[in-house]
Amino acid sequence: MRGFKTEGIILKRKDFGEADRILTVFSLQKGKISILAKGVRRITSRRAGNIELLNRSILYLHQGKGMPILTEATTLESYSRLKEDLTLSTYAYHLLELVDKLTAENQESRILYEHLVNVLKRLEKNPRQILVRAFEAKILSNLGFLSFAYQGVNVPHPGGVLGRHLRDLLKNLEELNWDEIEKIEIKEKQALELERVLRYHVERVIEGQLKSRRFLSKIATLRLRRGSQ
Repeated sequence: MRGFKTEGIILKRKDFGEADRILTVFSLQKGKISILAKGVRRITSRRAGNIELLNRSILYLHQGKGMPILTEATTLESYSRLKEDLTLSTYAYHLLELVDKLTAENQESRILYEHLVNVLKRLEKNPRQILVRAFEAKILSNLGFLSFAYQGVNVPHPGGVLGRHLRDLLKNLEELNWDEIEKIEIKEKQALELERVLRYHVERVIEGQLKSRRFLSKIATLRLRRGSQ
């Protein structure tokens, strides 16, 4: 066996055997990987708190013949505010599901990892839907899928051709840095159309619907009624 460490965000986890868990981690150095965490469901486990869903942690691993085995973990960010608030946790878990569904195993993407860290950090301080939309645009662009959207000048329906204003907004979300994105203000009609178009293209790529989408749509409707995009 050889040991290595990686920084990563816990995307999902599932119980395995009597006391173990299999973690899906989006890592800085290796992209999305699966990890076996032995004994972490035991009450006495010291590692369990460092590998909670959404945590950004340093993971120490041993690579054997199968999947890497977790030997130790240290939390860098727990994103406690995101976990404690229903709206914020829905946003956060939606982002995790996006990464899980749209990325392949063992394909490094430092840019995408940095985008995920950035958007989670900013959502804790400034919980606006435009940040979620920006991450959707950036992940589609990073993986080469956003070009599906640029097919014209009108918008007869989601996934059809785009009007100029919406196309410009998508380009801004794709290309601007996060400081600039936080300054963007959009109207309710634009916010709804943007959400529909990005949802269409995400679902087109994954050939299905995200589990988080139903809850996210409800929250989007409530927040728009309150005038916050």
